[in-house]
Amino acid sequence: MGRGAARLRRGLCAAAALLLAGGAAAQTAGVPGRGGCAAYEAEFPALAGLTEAAAIAALERMPGIRTVRVAGAGAPVSRDWRPERATLLLRDGKVDRVLCG
Repeated sequence: MGRGAARLRRGLCAAAALLLAGGAAAQTAGVPGRGGCAAYEAEFPALAGLTEAAAIAALERMPGIRTVRVAGAGAPVSRDWRPERATLLLRDGKVDRVLCG
């Protein structure tokens, strides 16, 4: 193997290590259960049965929650974790559950 190939391989290994380190940092940045939405999880069962509008109004009064996502039962939603986001799961037009992330 020539010098150029060895340098290229070292450079590729270094780039791969940086990418892996960056990915690990991104995954731990929003760990479930820390602040944001998770600070209010004990209050979420009280929102069950409310209308969508009433539940959104209640969630908007919680300072750690900046985004509210609404989904119907069985609807596909992204699985990316966002600690400041609450997800309302509706069934028959009423809140069934509230989840963080």
